[in-house]
Amino acid sequence: MPDMLTTYQRLSQLPPPNEARQKIMQNFALIVPPSPFVVPVGWEWTHTAPFEGPSVIASVVKGMGFGFKLFDQRENFNTEDIRDKIRGFDYIGIATYEDSFPYQKKVIEICKEENPDAVVILGGPLVTSVPELIMKNTRADYAVIGEGELTIIELMGLLSLTNNEREINEINGIARKDNNGNVCVNKAREQMQDLDAVPFQDLSVWDRFDGKDIAEIYLSTTRGCPHACSFCFRAMPKYREKSVEKVRKEIEYLKKYNFKHAWINDLTFNVDDGRTHRMLDEAFSVYSFKWNSFNRVTNVNLDVLKKMKKYGCDIILYGFEAISQDILNSYRKGITRNDMINAIMLTREADIKVGGLFIIGAPEETKESLTFLFNFCKEFKEVTRVKYLSALPGTPLYYQCIKDGLIKDEIEHLDWLSREQSIEEDIDEKGFLFMANNITKEELREAYHAINERIEVRPYRYWEDENTYLDNPEKFLKRKK
Repeated sequence: MPDMLTTYQRLSQLPPPNEARQKIMQNFALIVPPSPFVVPVGWEWTHTAPFEGPSVIASVVKGMGFGFKLFDQRENFNTEDIRDKIRGFDYIGIATYEDSFPYQKKVIEICKEENPDAVVILGGPLVTSVPELIMKNTRADYAVIGEGELTIIELMGLLSLTNNEREINEINGIARKDNNGNVCVNKAREQMQDLDAVPFQDLSVWDRFDGKDIAEIYLSTTRGCPHACSFCFRAMPKYREKSVEKVRKEIEYLKKYNFKHAWINDLTFNVDDGRTHRMLDEAFSVYSFKWNSFNRVTNVNLDVLKKMKKYGCDIILYGFEAISQDILNSYRKGITRNDMINAIMLTREADIKVGGLFIIGAPEETKESLTFLFNFCKEFKEVTRVKYLSALPGTPLYYQCIKDGLIKDEIEHLDWLSREQSIEEDIDEKGFLFMANNITKEELREAYHAINERIEVRPYRYWEDENTYLDNPEKFLKRKK
């Protein structure tokens, strides 16, 4: 197999998306599944804007010379809709997310029924978090574990020539079925160090925008996170950065789509003040657009915030999660209530909107901790959303729930996650994972409702300039299934 340096070279030498041409007489389909997750009114675009991961994989596969077609099924929960579409493809990729396993499993079955000779390849956070579980419970042939750019180059290069068992063993970062149908997980691939080798997103593959402007996009300047919260799964845990020059070039490239708003995908945007200053001065200044980011409350600098505002930052989302220090410690947050207040006050002073994210229902939750949180939200108002604590596959919390017997069947738990909408009524659903030891379900739901009534309407409308706090704010629209 090619060594890492050679694969990096092949990746960095791929043509830009607009110059890619089919040279190999084989075709690749990529399916993006739906999610039940409900977003606040006004942010429905987060389900329709072109996702970054599939857009990058499109650039890689097309750049290699394969025919490529993306099927955006995010608004379509009917698995039968895919049946006619996937006929005739040599390779079928499926993006796997934690909340769409039943859909993924059924679609794989349909792919095998309609196109039995096609190779089915999975990728994304779910199969990365629990590869053996997913491969054992589906008919998929391969899974790309973790970052996909280098792995897909090696895997597609091999599959398009021959399926040699010895050589397939040498590709790091995949799970597969051997000739006897047993699941094998190859050696993990080292995370990419040179993120500048990642190609620009190919947004042209999203048919819903054919001939139209793309008002909202997703964009990352880093991968990974230097922190390790107990409820968070990081498919790419080690923190790495794109160069400022790479980000500038990508923004300039994407300008042709006339985007007006960008969701910065970085798990923590404000890791290093020096880099943030350079990013703002040399990259975000080249094109006028609004954007939001996830920041950490322990590294908030007023000078940086003011410059973020100058170059279009509209909203900063802070993962507050809880107010009780016991719960914060159990979440491994490494922050305090005072850190939150300081972040709120400085962000307000910079005239940037604050979005506070909270999670309730921890094992340590009490009536007092919920009252404490309610009073905090009543005083500061900046609540973007509150949700119940979930055990996502691959997280420390997930494995603790298995150990404690709260998760008795992992597939049943995946079925539950496929129904969880992140709304108040989730607690009434069969399969809801109730982890709180000192309160009742009724008390937890009452707390959700009370906190949710403190919500700020402004973070859901980036196109409006003023903060608006409503007594009866708009909430969520359930998704059609």
